[in-house]
Amino acid sequence: MATASAQPNERECPVCMNEFETPKILPCGHLLCRKCVLPLCKTNACPLCRCQIVDSPYHWMLKFKMMKIENVVNNLPTDYMMEALVQSARVLSKDPVCSTCDANNKAEFICMQCLDMMCSSCHKIHKKMSVSRSHDVESLSSVTPERLAASGPPLCADHGDKQFLFCQDHGLALCASCKDERHSQCQAVNKLDDEMISAKKSLDTLIDQVTKEEEKLKKEIAEMDSLVKDVDISRHEDMAQIDKACDRLQILVEEFCINMKRQSEASHNSSKQNLCRNKNRCSEKLASVTSHKRIIFKAKEVSPRPALIHLAKALTNRVNYVENSYHQFMTPSRVGTSCEDMVRKIEEMLNKSLMY
Repeated sequence: MATASAQPNERECPVCMNEFETPKILPCGHLLCRKCVLPLCKTNACPLCRCQIVDSPYHWMLKFKMMKIENVVNNLPTDYMMEALVQSARVLSKDPVCSTCDANNKAEFICMQCLDMMCSSCHKIHKKMSVSRSHDVESLSSVTPERLAASGPPLCADHGDKQFLFCQDHGLALCASCKDERHSQCQAVNKLDDEMISAKKSLDTLIDQVTKEEEKLKKEIAEMDSLVKDVDISRHEDMAQIDKACDRLQILVEEFCINMKRQSEASHNSSKQNLCRNKNRCSEKLASVTSHKRIIFKAKEVSPRPALIHLAKALTNRVNYVENSYHQFMTPSRVGTSCEDMVRKIEEMLNKSLMY
């Protein structure tokens, strides 16, 4: 059963929108073509997530031209699997024409090792030849770029032979000719299959590691989502409580205003009534004083001498009584002043509460 193939856009660089050429793995995990990464080193920001492309020390060295941009980009790891996937997709995108016979028959099969497309007749011949008898030949309708990339053997670009060795010193896959010509003095040359098994084990370990980290991050994100919901709920509850408190405070202020006005009204009315009573008393005394004044003037003019003595004494006592009587004035209490003091205290309390 064929495996699901990658979507075409997964093999395209998000910058140039073409198929990947030497795809480089950025520190953030995104893939870009090597030629697309080069100009981005100046801004040092991934165009997809704005993360750094080059670590700060290297970026500082690039800024002062102490290191070449090409060397920095070359040090970024290459995604060889994506590179092989792109090459396999290109092979499968060709016209399905048999590359073995001259009749240009429609190809129905492909050799997973030779990468040659062939018709049914050539397929039978291919399976009988000693050189290709052990090759895997599959139907074109069931082969995906992923499967073709995984099945194709590494062939030497210089000699065309199968690579079955791996040089640890140089990190290169070798054929027999490469081993004899260039790597005969290398100390760590192992079988490619053994290195592949070791690499797969390392990948399995990495898969377990990133899977655990992925699950951990998903759990943390879920917890954050839950906390965000709790914060939203707390916010709504707090807002409702503030509205309730402010409504209550507004009612208290309105009641306080009414009571203070009533108190002020009562105090001023009482003072006014007291003043009116005192005014009436003063008016009565004024009339009495005026009347006594007339009597005194007349007594001075017409009274006989002995009678004048008795009248003067009587009027003197009467006038002294009028002069000795006094009136007490009640000043109204200023409730507004105490209200202003209370408002200042409340304002200070409210301002202090906002600081916490």
